[in-house]
Amino acid sequence: MRGKVLKAAAWIVTVGILAYLFWRTPFSQVWTAARAAAPWTLPVGLLLFGCIYAADSFAMWKTFGWFLARFSFGQILLVRGATYLLAAINYNVGQGAIVYFVNRAKGVPILRGVATVLLIMGVNMLALLFLASGGLLAAPDAPHSLGVIIAVAYAGLAIYVGVVIAKPRWLAGRPIFDVLLSAGLRGHLKALAVRLPHIAALVAFQTTMLRAFGVAVPIAQAIVCLPVVFFVSVLPISVQGLGTSQAMMMFFFSRYAPGDRSGQDAAVLAASLVGQFIAFGCQVLIGLGCLRSRAGRELRTASQVASSQPANTAAAPAATSFDAGADRR
Repeated sequence: MRGKVLKAAAWIVTVGILAYLFWRTPFSQVWTAARAAAPWTLPVGLLLFGCIYAADSFAMWKTFGWFLARFSFGQILLVRGATYLLAAINYNVGQGAIVYFVNRAKGVPILRGVATVLLIMGVNMLALLFLASGGLLAAPDAPHSLGVIIAVAYAGLAIYVGVVIAKPRWLAGRPIFDVLLSAGLRGHLKALAVRLPHIAALVAFQTTMLRAFGVAVPIAQAIVCLPVVFFVSVLPISVQGLGTSQAMMMFFFSRYAPGDRSGQDAAVLAASLVGQFIAFGCQVLIGLGCLRSRAGRELRTASQVASSQPANTAAAPAATSFDAGADRR
């Protein structure tokens, strides 16, 4: 029941934000801006999403090898690609399928798999938190609520670091915390280091999409502000970050677009929506292709197992939800 209420609330937020944005910026202007995109928008967007996919898979490959089980990079490419589609349909099932796939393929205990996926998601959020902090310094007029969210996140981070260092016995004895505590600060930093190329690819993708629509965002400004956009978009308050991403992009980048304020907003809104459409289309196509492989078929079977499990087991990886941008983007 609670899950249905949260999903309904996310849809209400998404529809409400998009309705407001299109009320403030007429659809006709957004459509005109979309038609004025550079001719290279689609091919370059596809190429950059390929880089996102490769960097995301590389980070997962290294992290799994360190803390869970060794796979070939090709296997991880297939598994990660397949979960793009599964997660687009049902995020919890998509993440849970990874855990059950590893369990079936390598015999790794399910809770250890859950813990490793949580580590990956937590490191994703950590990377965005650090970069978003720099974004706030570059945009002091950002909404006060965003500063509160980041401050709360740092408070949680301080508690988490203290727990990782102390390794209290009452937690160390629980399998779900085994990977997180045994990784230590060094392990977390290693996982963070291999995740940075993925974040860089996300920044490159979004910056290129903006420039394709005439929004000349300085690289330095993009580097410090886009993580704030990513950070807000992965909060579980909207569907796939739709609406919240567009609102934040317009807040930070409209002033770099040509024309009057309405035309500037239209250009950024069009760039953000087209970029999200390209990313989603790539996820679906990659997912369909990967699901046809042997690893994909095994993952699909694992997803059926995951979807049949109680919510507290199959959905556990969603506790810190972040899906590539991309993942969710």
